[in-house]
Amino acid sequence: MMRAMKSYLRFLAPLMLLGACAPALAQMYQVQPLPLQWYLDVGPSFTTGTTSNFLQNGWTIGTGFTVRPDPSGPFAIRTDFQYSRFNATNQLLTEGAEANQTQIDGGNGQVFSADVDGVLQFPVTPGMRLYVMAGGGIAHRNVQLTQNVVSGGLPCGGWFSFCGPYTAGESVVASDSQTHLTWNAGAGLDFPLPGGQSWFVEARYEEIETAQPTQFIPIRVGLRF
Repeated sequence: MMRAMKSYLRFLAPLMLLGACAPALAQMYQVQPLPLQWYLDVGPSFTTGTTSNFLQNGWTIGTGFTVRPDPSGPFAIRTDFQYSRFNATNQLLTEGAEANQTQIDGGNGQVFSADVDGVLQFPVTPGMRLYVMAGGGIAHRNVQLTQNVVSGGLPCGGWFSFCGPYTAGESVVASDSQTHLTWNAGAGLDFPLPGGQSWFVEARYEEIETAQPTQFIPIRVGLRF
């Protein structure tokens, strides 16, 4: 747990630095958030803890909406839906090959999640708001190991100077799908735009309650509208 929180703070530091510089790069909009906002976000996702032994850093994309019971107040309720994807590490490929007694050429992990978070927002300057959030939900994690399927061959002579087999696709050798509760906590910076819209950058620690917790830290950049 301490290792995960240290990783989270390490990724949060550049976010705070960006927030400190952003007001100098953008105009100051003194606008009130809309009571209901949809958003889209995308960014890198960094595995941490024991998860980093089996899955490499990857990426995430998502959408959702934020409801503010009082648009002028600091509290909001946020619902989001995220998809994250990671490639398998060499360690996982090696262990998979040994366990299945067959060649393993690749693998990946995918996470589909739905969360509900409470959000507290604090104005820092007219052009920047800081927010913290925490909550939980449910996530489906699917990890699969694949093997290249080889069939046919390239003809010799003519236009081709090389003859040999070619890869037709991939075959799933082993897979593991699990659905569990998940929780998260994070912080972000929100930068208002005219008309009540805004763009934001945030970092969030996420943990899926699998037998060995699945832990990762997505850093997302998005637009609220």
